Amino acid sequence: MPLYRVSLNGVARWYYMRTRFAFTSHLALSQPGTTRQMEAVGSSRFFLDEASNTLFKLVADKYVVQRHPFKWWIRDILEKRLLGGFDALKEWRANTCIRRAGLRAIECRGVRVALNPFNPLGSLLAMEHLDRGESGADYFRRQEEDARLAFLQRVCDDAVALIRHGYYHRDFHYGNLLLDDAGEIVWIDTHVKRLPQDASQRRQTIVAMLSPTKLQGERYRAFAEAYLIRQLAL
Repeated sequence: MPLYRVSLNGVARWYYMRTRFAFTSHLALSQPGTTRQMEAVGSSRFFLDEASNTLFKLVADKYVVQRHPFKWWIRDILEKRLLGGFDALKEWRANTCIRRAGLRAIECRGVRVALNPFNPLGSLLAMEHLDRGESGADYFRRQEEDARLAFLQRVCDDAVALIRHGYYHRDFHYGNLLLDDAGEIVWIDTHVKRLPQDASQRRQTIVAMLSPTKLQGERYRAFAEAYLIRQLAL
């Protein structure tokens, strides 16, 4: 993986990157207002390369070396960086899986891991920046009941396609997708996990995927469960 110099608001950091995108070897990233809005609703950091219209998602280490040196070494360095368990690589692979299932997903342009072990932003995912579109959560909130159910059914149709491919969404909620200008669903957070082979365990896993909190109420969770059971003949 080539070495890239990435400047985050003027602070230079070095990353190894796997990519098929034509990035320059020196990237200067900024944080416009839209990226700060993204950070307000999650734990990741977001930066933008305006020249290539690429959004960079950085995930920080869980532990601080000065406070928990052993946990930092085992989890953040050994498991995440040296053994390839860092978040960006997981999302890259999950994005590929979602696309193979026939779903639309944001274009992933590169995955990076920090060269310096003391750089707390060890995981970096480069992806297409969709500057137009509406969050699925925002769209859902402003709809009347019939439109909400119709939208939830569309989201469930995507879940069905992924389940038939042998995987399920680990974090199934409206905030993980966008509606583009044509009203089409685009998945932007693509964490997935393989379903168990046993039929009973598969059903339990699929039902457990549906949360009343994440789907904005028990009636929507129940609607989604009934729809998935019918479509998948569980």
